[in-house]
Amino acid sequence: MHTHRPASTFMKNRNLIPAILLMLSAAACSPRPEIRLDFRSLGNDTIQIECMPFSRADDPAAQMSDTLLLGPDGRLDYTLPLREPCIVIVKPFASSQVIPGGRLWRGKMMLHLYAAPGDRISVNAETAEDRDTEFVIRGSSLNRKIWEFNQQMAVFADRTEETAKQMNRAYAEGDDVALDSLRSALDGIRNSSIEFISGSFRQSVDNEEAPYIILLAPADSVESYMALLPERALDGMFRPLLELTRKKAAEALLKKMAQAGLTTGAAAPDFSLPDIDGNKATLSALKGKTVLLDFWGTWCHACISGIPKLKQAAAKYADRLVVVSIDCKDDKEAWLAGVEKYGLDWINLREEGSMPSSEKPTVLYNVTVFPTKVVIGADGRIREIAVGEYPEFYDRLDRIMEDEQPSAAEN
Repeated sequence: MHTHRPASTFMKNRNLIPAILLMLSAAACSPRPEIRLDFRSLGNDTIQIECMPFSRADDPAAQMSDTLLLGPDGRLDYTLPLREPCIVIVKPFASSQVIPGGRLWRGKMMLHLYAAPGDRISVNAETAEDRDTEFVIRGSSLNRKIWEFNQQMAVFADRTEETAKQMNRAYAEGDDVALDSLRSALDGIRNSSIEFISGSFRQSVDNEEAPYIILLAPADSVESYMALLPERALDGMFRPLLELTRKKAAEALLKKMAQAGLTTGAAAPDFSLPDIDGNKATLSALKGKTVLLDFWGTWCHACISGIPKLKQAAAKYADRLVVVSIDCKDDKEAWLAGVEKYGLDWINLREEGSMPSSEKPTVLYNVTVFPTKVVIGADGRIREIAVGEYPEFYDRLDRIMEDEQPSAAEN
């Protein structure tokens, strides 16, 4: 016996068919978010593309990465896997160098794009012998303006890098007079960059690039800049990044307050963090021993490259030096995998992003660069704070450990 569908139901479903076909047609014809690259002039054939959702920009685990080959003509059409606005970083291998743990890219050769679903952005790389590569961006006035702004900011970055190199040499040579002069020069460069950011923001406060400029503003200016933004900008595509910037600015101000007490001979701030077994470990429990705090992350190439030297120091002073690695910005799985992969055979702790800012060791020790190493004497006082990964640090550590050597009477 056959059951017949009522005519009214059939007619309703039949009337849906044109609507369904129309929806499918619209979906097929809607533009897919895409980046078109023309890198013929770079003379290389490999590109790394990283994509980070705005909503998880502070979570390295959220980053998606592809390594792709350019076509024979030096071109590539890349469809973006976007469901929300993303930061897209294009890294040509020609501009990188191999280091332990990965590759290191020159800042000028990393192209940062800010893309939303539906965007179609075209990038052409042009080079000349007398200048760095210039990226010509089409299809996105926002990204063109951001790139032009970043090119001007790169001038300050270059001057800062060169001054930092000179400071490292003076540091290694123990030239305190030169160090003081270079610190003043560094302050001057920073003040000039702040003035440039302020002027650029005020000129473009009503334009589409204004929210991006706030992302680079000094911490004590973020709130005042955001107060000047039009409502449409506060609720636009940059909203998640602005909220993250506001949070980081608040932490930076706490770090600035902490910095005043981070001088040689000052008491080292105590903290409590979970170890690999989930138990709480405190710095104060190690008083009476010389401690080396190493702030690192599995995502930090400079941190990874410095691990062999750190292992040598740990072995050299195994009877007197306690090494404590503090992982930052990794999720638990990445942290545990990194400890095992790199053989970190000492105390390993992890700073959790959900911790109150006032309790984070990175805030208490004003950690803004990775790696940062802090040497704490057996008396619980700060002996050395080293920012970055430099071989000269271990010469300083040798001198500190010589000073920390217990006397015969104590033995």
